[in-house]
Amino acid sequence: MTHSPQDWQAQLALLERRLKREKAGRINAEQLLSEKSSGLYRALKQSQQEQKNLELALWASQESFWQWQADTDMMDIRAFSLHADSVSTWSGTLIDLMSRVHEDDLESLQFHWSMALHGNRDKIEFSFRLNVQQGYQWVRLRGRVLDRGSAGEALRIVGTTKDITQQRKAEQSFHLMASAFASSREPMLVLSSALLITECNEAFIRLIEAPVKDACVGLNFNELLSAKRVEQKNLAAHKQLRFESQVTTLAKQEIPVDVSIALFETYMQTSSYLIATMRDISDRKQNEDRLKQLALYDDLTGLSNRNALRGYIEDIYEGQSSFILVFIDLDGFKAINDTAGHEKGDNELQRVASLLIHSFGQTGKVGRWGGDEFIAVLPDTDIAQAIQIANSLIQKIEAKVIPVHQTELILSASIGVAHSLEHGDSVESLIQCADAAMYQAKKLGKGQVFIYKEGLYESMTQQVSMVNDLRRATENHLLDYYVQGKYDLNGKLKGGEVLCRWISGLHGIISPAVFIPLAEEHNLDHLIGLQALEAACDYISMMESQQGTAVPLSINISVNQMLDPDFPPQANAICKASDVYPSMIELELTESIFIRDERAAVQALNSLRDAGFRLSLDDFGSGFSSLSYLRSFQFEVVKVDRSLVKDIHQNSKAHALFTGLVAMLSSLEIEIVVEGVEQESYLPFMKEADIGLMQGFYFDKPMPYDQFLAKHNVEFA
Repeated sequence: MTHSPQDWQAQLALLERRLKREKAGRINAEQLLSEKSSGLYRALKQSQQEQKNLELALWASQESFWQWQADTDMMDIRAFSLHADSVSTWSGTLIDLMSRVHEDDLESLQFHWSMALHGNRDKIEFSFRLNVQQGYQWVRLRGRVLDRGSAGEALRIVGTTKDITQQRKAEQSFHLMASAFASSREPMLVLSSALLITECNEAFIRLIEAPVKDACVGLNFNELLSAKRVEQKNLAAHKQLRFESQVTTLAKQEIPVDVSIALFETYMQTSSYLIATMRDISDRKQNEDRLKQLALYDDLTGLSNRNALRGYIEDIYEGQSSFILVFIDLDGFKAINDTAGHEKGDNELQRVASLLIHSFGQTGKVGRWGGDEFIAVLPDTDIAQAIQIANSLIQKIEAKVIPVHQTELILSASIGVAHSLEHGDSVESLIQCADAAMYQAKKLGKGQVFIYKEGLYESMTQQVSMVNDLRRATENHLLDYYVQGKYDLNGKLKGGEVLCRWISGLHGIISPAVFIPLAEEHNLDHLIGLQALEAACDYISMMESQQGTAVPLSINISVNQMLDPDFPPQANAICKASDVYPSMIELELTESIFIRDERAAVQALNSLRDAGFRLSLDDFGSGFSSLSYLRSFQFEVVKVDRSLVKDIHQNSKAHALFTGLVAMLSSLEIEIVVEGVEQESYLPFMKEADIGLMQGFYFDKPMPYDQFLAKHNVEFA
């Protein structure tokens, strides 16, 4: 069939329209596809961003994602690390997980998991310790059941997990701190910035004697302090303070406390609070007061001690005030202390202290200088008044008689007086002047008052120098030991006495009457006595070796040494070392040993006599109780004092007394030695009284041993 051109054109137009419609449809389809693709891409991007945000949130909260599937019993845990842009995954069965749980937490974990699986509890949360590479770590597990089966059993659980080890440690630390706060023995407080009590422990409640905690909460801390208080400006600047104060209890009692307070600020410094710790320092304050008492006051008498006295004297001396310094030393105190006991001695010191306060305390200050020495400082007092008070004090001290071992002792005092404007140019020299005056009073017979005189201190200084020189001489065996013979009525040598002599390089020849009392006063007599015994043993040994025979020798022993329990074994050892029989040694002692301690004296003498030593009572007739002592102890020898021999050739009373005394001693069958035979005219009276042995300058003076031996060489021969 033939188509006309018009038909072809119409058909072509139709095809063009159809093509155009198809092209438009294709363009629309492509555009729709492009829009759908863009939408899907945007959705994908958004999903990825949301996943990223979720991972970021989990990472920021230090959480990890986990899930559990019932069909596999597998648990998957994913931990996100955004910095590394990676995910770490742990996968294992529930049994694998539980095998790594701490045994103490396993039962709790099993319970919570069972409740989630079968107990219709969709939300689960529990904590437990999980063993990881670093050891056990605390883990918190949170989750929710997403799917359940027909029987209600959980099919899928998802959630997050977090390492809470540090949180648990912080909680534990907090609980420990809270426990320490509550149970601390020291009072502790939490205060607001306004110093109001918001929390306190039991120790603080007890400290302020509150019935309950509520009675403390809300109180102003500063208002409880009655001394120093918290300075808030200072606290804000330094953040912490420490000071001592006093806290007033609710019962209105004041307790000394040590306060430590520190300022703490909360996060971002939006608020602040204070922690205060208190410590009761009552015991320390009492000890401080006690130490102060000991530092300034004498513990026994309660008087000011040396330090306090010196400070007081320096103060008034620097103030150029006129005052009298009175130095008091007790006489006879050592005898009371030794014979009646230290307790009795302490009682006497307390009695004297009371008398001193009564006598001097109204006008001055009194203190114990040391031992049995006291000082009184009298401002605005003249010497006449001071002497009057001092004499009255001596009378009061001597008024009490102290019975001891069938005898009576009386305490007295020697007192020296010095004036601040007349004597001494310093505190030290003034005290030395008063001390020197006191020693001079003691030399006058004790129980005396003496006012310092120029040159007295220098004299005492010389005495101190002499004591030091005597000490050196004694310790270095520089003393000499002379011998004076003892003779019978025919002038024949029968014995001798060893006498100590001292020739000082500083002071020349010193009389025994001077240095022996010094030696006894400064405890040098023990060494002198032992050296005298050694000399006597040496002389006897030399006599025997050179002459074939020897005479017995006597030595003087001080009371202190005789009462020393170590002396008998020391004396025995010296004789044994020299191979000398103790019977060749005669120990001379005075009756003063019985005054000191009669019982101890008898024990000491018996011990020496049992060892073989001969015992002689020296200076017989010069004391007051010689006859009673002869009855108390049997002496082998009695030496009649030279005072009973003097003038017997021209004084009838002296002759009668001497004759009667010798007759009495002869009736007791005691060997008699008369000392002080100075003249030939005494000899007929000695013969008339039938005296066994004599000693004195008529026969010879004390001489060095070599001279003594040379003189008597013929007699020994």
